[in-house]
Amino acid sequence: MEIRVATRGSRLSLLQTELLLNAIKAVEPSAEFKVVVVKTTGDVVQDKPLYAIGVKGIFEKEVNLAVLKGEADIAVHSLKDLPSELSEGLVLAGFSKRDPPYDALVSREGYGIWDLPKGAVVGTSSVRRAAFLKRLRPDVEVRTMRGNVDTRVAKILRGEYAAAVMAEAGLVRLYGGSPPVKLVRLRPELLPPPPGQGIIAAVAREGEGWIIDILRRASDPKATAEARAERAFLRESGAGCHTAIGGLATARPDGSIEFLAGYASIDGSRAVFVKAYGEDPEEVGRRASRELGRAAGR
Repeated sequence: MEIRVATRGSRLSLLQTELLLNAIKAVEPSAEFKVVVVKTTGDVVQDKPLYAIGVKGIFEKEVNLAVLKGEADIAVHSLKDLPSELSEGLVLAGFSKRDPPYDALVSREGYGIWDLPKGAVVGTSSVRRAAFLKRLRPDVEVRTMRGNVDTRVAKILRGEYAAAVMAEAGLVRLYGGSPPVKLVRLRPELLPPPPGQGIIAAVAREGEGWIIDILRRASDPKATAEARAERAFLRESGAGCHTAIGGLATARPDGSIEFLAGYASIDGSRAVFVKAYGEDPEEVGRRASRELGRAAGR
């Protein structure tokens, strides 16, 4: 059985694809894979921050189009890159075991958030990260940083930035236990991660029962519950890359869900956090969004 797999061509994207395909192989040993590499708008446009490009789903649209056109059976993504609503005819069908969902402060020196020197240049292309950074450390300079993980790490090593805020999961996947820079995890109570961070997701065509069944069998149950909660939060919030909102679901051993959500004003002058609990992942996510909206006065 051959499964055609669409993905971006970056080193991290290909590694993530391999991780998901290993999970598929574990439940469907006869599966063989053909990888279809797609270049996206987000890969091509490197001279603007993500929020300024003006296109939703800049890392996913072209990859998913390969599935819609029948050129691939599934598309592989970082779940955090997927917009709240997929194109008509597509479904989210598979979720990998979750790697650390947190953001990390990355530097040569191993700075924590409170150790950064006054005036230090900190890189990010995320409105959310920039807003919470300004809230936590209004005395540092937040500057746009684009490029894949290797490129951003190289900029830190060259001293162009004192530090950057990046996804811990991507760094762990690329470098394992020996990254060329030092990582300090940022607790979600300080900087809430984007919904879906740390989870690799597979998109399939609606109605393609054979591949949807394989993906569901290959999915991690804990990550699936957390993804459902965080996607519901995202849809209810109507949040995109222009909004400084984060949300993290934690599936407990008893099957319940704890949800932490945070909002910061773009200038960092204000931030609020809420928690929600419950049994149904999607309802917990929606409730967290509503409570955050009330707390933020939105």
